[in-house]
Amino acid sequence: MGSRGTRARHRRRKSPMGLALGLCLVSGASAVLMLSVPEPGDELDTTAETAAEGPVGDGDPEGSRRHPAASPSETEDADTGAESDASPDPESSPDEEETPVLLRSVEDEVDTADGDIRVMKGESEVLGEGPLTTFAVEVEKGLPGDDSDFVEAVELILGDPRSWGEEGDRSLQRVDGDDADIRVLLAAPDTVDSMCAPLNTNGFVSCANGNRAIINQNRWVAGVEDFEDDLETYRVYVINHEVGHTLGHGHVDCPGEGEVAPVMQQQTLGLQGCEANGWVDPEAD
Repeated sequence: MGSRGTRARHRRRKSPMGLALGLCLVSGASAVLMLSVPEPGDELDTTAETAAEGPVGDGDPEGSRRHPAASPSETEDADTGAESDASPDPESSPDEEETPVLLRSVEDEVDTADGDIRVMKGESEVLGEGPLTTFAVEVEKGLPGDDSDFVEAVELILGDPRSWGEEGDRSLQRVDGDDADIRVLLAAPDTVDSMCAPLNTNGFVSCANGNRAIINQNRWVAGVEDFEDDLETYRVYVINHEVGHTLGHGHVDCPGEGEVAPVMQQQTLGLQGCEANGWVDPEAD
């Protein structure tokens, strides 16, 4: 699929409000990438983005609702005090254990959870070669599914040669300290809305805020229509896309009809004629 040149350029709750996706780091400062989406029933046109600089969390310029479930300051406290890690369900059937990692914990969609963020305990081996980047995996308490399934999925994705290792330019390792370079959080839509403000995620999309990739639980369990029930590819995409923002990468468009979508294309909002793709470098091995 695609070429190495595509690297890094490369339901269900819908809202009549505009959706926005993404947060990038530019020259050490924060930049929020905003994207407007047509009303349901309209066709998506080419993306139109504007950059809005300013402190994240000071309000929503689009006037969307705010949620008290988990403000950034509250989750910072939860990070440093988290002790809990989910244990695998002792009653898991053999069929569940044989399910591929990227297809486990397919649960019902939710609106909200407990609002408390916990860091999943444990460390992985160093994944890949090159200068080390550490990442922590976090899960909001009260979400359905097995927390360890999300941990395994994130490790599998980021440790793959097709991810952000970039042919030896970077190695990655999961840690459970509060000084991790990147934090990957699975959270309920209400919590995502709160933590991504002033970006208007509107209960639907994921985002990145600073060094935290914030994954919307409903997208994790349901994907989006354009991926045509290929939940595995969508899960790979949403992790790599949001982690890409924490590494400083911005949004790009589909390079041409029928080509492989770059991982930093906003594929949640439409493929623009490209083929769905979750990897930074689909041809790496």
